[in-house]
Amino acid sequence: MDDAMVTGRMPADKKTEGNAILGQAGLNASQAVNLLYDRLIEEHDAGFLTERTPSANEWKVAARFVDALAAPEPIETPFDGMTRGEIKLHRFLAREQG
Repeated sequence: MDDAMVTGRMPADKKTEGNAILGQAGLNASQAVNLLYDRLIEEHDAGFLTERTPSANEWKVAARFVDALAAPEPIETPFDGMTRGEIKLHRFLAREQG
């Protein structure tokens, strides 16, 4: 299979910073682009490129919000304190009477 060239434009500082990160992972730009295309082809979707992952701070804010929610008051029922057998007997007797 013949190789094809892929060209893209970006700010020079983005390229420098990105290449440094790729280098730490033992990759170069060509390998990264090939991996990107592999995933596109495998998933038949580019959604993973535009999905945003919440930041650590956003997760903390969300957790504080959830933790601050008040637990609902428990609903009292006539069956509170009854065993399962007592509940069945109560229901049976109610059916007989009704």
